[in-house]
Amino acid sequence: MTGKLYGVGVGPGDPELLTLKARRVLESVDVLCAPDSGRAGKALEIVRRAVKREFRLLRPRFPMTRRREVLERAWREASEAIYAELERGEDVAFVTLGDPTFYSTFAYVMQRLRAAHPEVEVEIVPGVTSLSACAASLGEPLVSGGERLAVVPAAYGLERLEQLAENFDTIVLMKVSRSFDAIAERIERLGLSERAVFAARCGSDAFFSSDLASLRRKEVDYLSMILIRGLRR
Repeated sequence: MTGKLYGVGVGPGDPELLTLKARRVLESVDVLCAPDSGRAGKALEIVRRAVKREFRLLRPRFPMTRRREVLERAWREASEAIYAELERGEDVAFVTLGDPTFYSTFAYVMQRLRAAHPEVEVEIVPGVTSLSACAASLGEPLVSGGERLAVVPAAYGLERLEQLAENFDTIVLMKVSRSFDAIAERIERLGLSERAVFAARCGSDAFFSSDLASLRRKEVDYLSMILIRGLRR
């Protein structure tokens, strides 16, 4: 009998934010898929702090690139490695920081696994997102009442920032570390700096927040975002 694949969100960093269902799944499976990269490495660290047991580990590598052919190969190889375990009757938990449906590599691997092996059962266990963890750490709501929220990867949404500011009350720019200075400059040109806050390592003991100007020409954390709030008030 083929095993079952779980996509398990382990939250943003604090092991206490692991859901009861995620803990139950992690205590029941023997195989843990935790890709060998920065974010997934953090996910494995959370699991090890929260669940005191040993797993057989799968550590596929996902390169930090936008080259589609390279990514496709990595996703396919990961799905094949997972299926090899499932075919032996093992249940596998693919752990992801935050939530598996929110900018997670799990989605790409799951799609390729389902395409090649439609008989495989897949269950997604949601987790606390970095987005909600950051709002909680800042002690501020993201939106309330009839306000509108836009969440965009900075690499793709920067050219639309002015339009977004006109149509949404809160904007969250994800994945800002690679081009932080350019993003901060664009926000400043649009006169939005006073409404913007940088946040990193949300939902963990290493949480850090700052205005944007203080971080110009500095290396910023990979696990970071910029929140721009109160735009239409």
